[in-house]
Amino acid sequence: MQTNEKTSLLSKIALALSTVFSPLVVPTLALAITFMITPLAHFGNETFRFTACFIVFCITTVVPVAVIAYLIRTGRVSDAAITNRRQRGVPYAIACACFMLAALYLAWVEMPHWMVMFFGGACFATLSATIINIVWKISAHMITMGGLVALMAYFAINNLYIVAILPWLAGTIVASGLVGSARLLLRRHTPAQVYAGWGFGLIVELVFLYL
Repeated sequence: MQTNEKTSLLSKIALALSTVFSPLVVPTLALAITFMITPLAHFGNETFRFTACFIVFCITTVVPVAVIAYLIRTGRVSDAAITNRRQRGVPYAIACACFMLAALYLAWVEMPHWMVMFFGGACFATLSATIINIVWKISAHMITMGGLVALMAYFAINNLYIVAILPWLAGTIVASGLVGSARLLLRRHTPAQVYAGWGFGLIVELVFLYL
């Protein structure tokens, strides 16, 4: 009984981690962190920064979640996690479009080029994941976590920080490990799919941040 209860608790923790660090949430989290630890903490006023995060959240989280809910209701997707990779085409395409829309919004409000390109990288990574999933299931969670680590590394390399950056970089790496472990515990991915996703997200975002 104790073993079953322990397994159940670990599964709940793994599910919570997967939800908090969802591919649809991490980009907004990245923007919020950017407003906290980089010189963008002084970009505009507090109302502007909150509004920017809220709009990006609506574009990249609320809209895709609403689409997924509709697809579940109409029977085109079997579950919210979209565990069947063959059902990921439409939701991923919508997410890709939303990331591009967020990038255009950030460009419109005159955010720095690298922040706009971060969301451009998210769009490209999602599009690539859509194609990859036709033949092989890659972890979207780990793609976004790799992208988050890339953003922290970019801040560190280019001195774009107003607080100690190493704890943030180390924290995102640890969070990546926890999310990867969660995906394995829930049996949503194999180790290869987890490692490939993280490495792919890291490389894609680093390339886009330096474009």
